[in-house]
Amino acid sequence: MKRILIGIFLLTIFNSIAQSTTIQNLQAVKDGNQTLYNTEGYDVAQIDFELYFDEKGFRKVKNKLGIPKETPIFDSPDFPNVKVIEQNVMENGIVSHSIYFLSTPRWGILKVVAFGTSCSRVPAIEKELYTEIIKKTLPKSVFTSLTVDTVMFAGRPVDFGPPCQWMGPRNLQCPNHGQMNWSEFTDSVRARQLITNQKIRNDDPGKYSILEQKQVDVIFEGQEVKALRCTLKINIPELIMGGSNVLIVYYVNAKVRDRYVSCVLSQYTDDVGVKKTKLAQLLSQVMQLKE
Repeated sequence: MKRILIGIFLLTIFNSIAQSTTIQNLQAVKDGNQTLYNTEGYDVAQIDFELYFDEKGFRKVKNKLGIPKETPIFDSPDFPNVKVIEQNVMENGIVSHSIYFLSTPRWGILKVVAFGTSCSRVPAIEKELYTEIIKKTLPKSVFTSLTVDTVMFAGRPVDFGPPCQWMGPRNLQCPNHGQMNWSEFTDSVRARQLITNQKIRNDDPGKYSILEQKQVDVIFEGQEVKALRCTLKINIPELIMGGSNVLIVYYVNAKVRDRYVSCVLSQYTDDVGVKKTKLAQLLSQVMQLKE
């Protein structure tokens, strides 16, 4: 009997840790009538539509979200009065998973919480985060202001500030200073999976020509790791680009402060700082080159 009780106790501790790490690795940005989230390789969007929670409303929301009309809708096995749509799309050998939770918080409003990932799905993460979103119990600390100031990067506050802007949660663009997007994980396998899939997605011959691709030594948040550096030529003339059409992209995967970080950092060859240190100012905040 004692063994069983100990097992239950340990399971409770494990579930508690799993919950805290999912929220620990979360960042949210509120933009108008929608809130965007990123955690554990998932991009999540919450948006309310002025539609009724009925077949007509479901058809309209499918159309607004670009979901094929024949995609089935079924009752959620975990949440009462919630409908679920699942969609898996194969592109360049990568399966992207989209999961939509539909509910009605009040008459005439159809709430959608959409999860998207190119990693393998973890239903426990989806269930936990959806519950926190619907109950409005997420800590205020996970929400980031649209005005970029101090940003939590893998558990460390980093001062970015203007002219940077959020392109999405954990997707930061600083015109003429570089861009980076990242996700934070509990699982190293899914972290590697995400960075691999992002690289495959970016290898688009319709948009880029690969000029060079090689492994380089970098120091990423104090960790000595290998990064994949790709030099790409955008298939648009410099005159139309208004500057360099050569983009340098770094793909980095590293364990940082008890979490796994997958990060894509990019810069144009004429961005501020590149000629002097080979890294744009944004990139140099979290990474240095060893070569």
